Amino acid sequence: VPTCLAFAMNLAAGKAELSSCPHVSEEAKAKLEEASAPPIRPVTIGAGEGQVKIGGETVLFRHEKRFENPTAIAMLVRDDMSDDEIAARLEKFRTLRYERVGLILKPDMVALESASGDPERFAQVAARIHADTGGAAMILMSDQPAVLARALEAVPGSRPLLYGVTTENLEAMLELAKAHQAPLGVKGESIDEVIAASQK
Repeated sequence: VPTCLAFAMNLAAGKAELSSCPHVSEEAKAKLEEASAPPIRPVTIGAGEGQVKIGGETVLFRHEKRFENPTAIAMLVRDDMSDDEIAARLEKFRTLRYERVGLILKPDMVALESASGDPERFAQVAARIHADTGGAAMILMSDQPAVLARALEAVPGSRPLLYGVTTENLEAMLELAKAHQAPLGVKGESIDEVIAASQK
């Protein structure tokens, strides 16, 4: 580009990368990168080839620009389903594909809900999902930290999303998340509860 101003306009419009400028200092680069960081923080769920990235966007609406990390689709499995029902769901997870406006949509994650309240059954189903899907990203759903902890032992290194954090279980869930480098999903009775838990 002919001038710094022209480059800055391209940068602001998202048509240029800051690394393209040979003259910017490391100090200025750090300040500019911080100021232009996406308002939606990126989060990685899962590990290896099955991982799913969400967030990290600089826009809120699809018409403004393409999404870098499109919304992920999860298929729900409950631990109180029969083994045959679970097998059928996982088969659908592996094969379901449909086209919409030129995009091929498919499930990206499996959401496992603890409906039984039994930590051993929950862990058993989590291990089965992990094995049968080739390590697909998972959402482990329970507000009981002990139930989630047992499942995390059954699928080590899988880095699932742990859902959900409440004001009652916040401290225990934070410890689980730190120990397993796992992202957390937060829920609450009001937006204020969700904001307070998220900030913590």
